[in-house]
Amino acid sequence: MVRALALLSCLVASASAFSGAMPAPAPSKLAMSRVARTPVAEVQMQEKGAVVGAACVGGIVGVYFFHELQTGLIFAAILAYAATTTSKFGEFAKSTGENANKVYDKTLELNAQYDVLPKVKTVTDTVVTATSNLDKNYGITSKIDDQLKLSAAVDKATAKVEELKSSVTGKVDELKAKAAD
Repeated sequence: MVRALALLSCLVASASAFSGAMPAPAPSKLAMSRVARTPVAEVQMQEKGAVVGAACVGGIVGVYFFHELQTGLIFAAILAYAATTTSKFGEFAKSTGENANKVYDKTLELNAQYDVLPKVKTVTDTVVTATSNLDKNYGITSKIDDQLKLSAAVDKATAKVEELKSSVTGKVDELKAKAAD
């Protein structure tokens, strides 16, 4: 439930970063003293690519370092929002997003010029097919398995997990029966 709430708040935060600039509420001394506002004209002039690029970098960094999609979404939302502010972190996020946008544009340009993606796919398909044929003809994986006894170890571990699972299920059933009495 907490993860779902965190995910929902991240999605709302990232969606709010892409919406247009709202008119500023009537300024009060209290509001002006707490938050340094980004001028409305500057927010409207920002490139959307920098914000999207910052979100992409945040998502990639979150997933790469923490190996969780939720963390990637949180980092993406943080960097996307920060790219719309005028703080030092906001400037960092904005420049990161601009650089990511430049890399993406250059990648598209190189792909259009040299037709890279179909060539990479063809090479990958060829390598996978050749590797599969070599394994089928020479039995490389079976020889490795015979030497290292991996399948036996996997079968033994699976049997132990099933045994543990059945014992836990038995205990839970016993507890349920006692609680029902």
